[in-house]
Amino acid sequence: MPIAKALHPDTILAYKMNGVDLPPDHGSPLRGVVPGWVASNSVKWLTRIEVSSETLWVRNNTSSYVLIGDDWPPERYAPAEGGPVTTQTIKSTLALDWPAGVVAGRQVLRGFAYSPHAAVARVEWRLDDEEEWRAARLVSPAIDYAWRRFEFEWEASAGSHVIRTRATDTAGNTQPDEVPFNESGYLLNIPLPHPVEVV
Repeated sequence: MPIAKALHPDTILAYKMNGVDLPPDHGSPLRGVVPGWVASNSVKWLTRIEVSSETLWVRNNTSSYVLIGDDWPPERYAPAEGGPVTTQTIKSTLALDWPAGVVAGRQVLRGFAYSPHAAVARVEWRLDDEEEWRAARLVSPAIDYAWRRFEFEWEASAGSHVIRTRATDTAGNTQPDEVPFNESGYLLNIPLPHPVEVV
């Protein structure tokens, strides 16, 4: 982790959670918390911190959490097998089973949206790959690094459907239609098709 990120005021060493000592399954006695970065950087059971003027190469940044694919040639990132996995991506998801089943008629569907870059400004949804994206309502406050809840009404008609959601933040970042392929699927944040069967 670069020094600038390690010293960022939001990067912390946590020994308590909700006012009590950090439990073992959350990383007791000490855990690094690195908001906006993928969870593998929020190290549990922290016992030491090493500061170096050169990159430290370990399994996490050479083979486990790296982007492997044509866009990350290993010769550019050697000795790592690919590009580093650091900052999270803007994303959204429905709070529904996969695949989901609902009854025909008016449904209120809910979900969550997140961006590591800025506050979530809007969420849109689309039915069955129609051209039109429709606005969802944001129903929770914008809190740095937190998921933001959203909801929308849908007049569900019988049959098989696919719903996609897409988030945009105040910095103008939007979930993309395509992302470069990587073998482990890290940072995938396209508007995923959520299958819904209506009876």
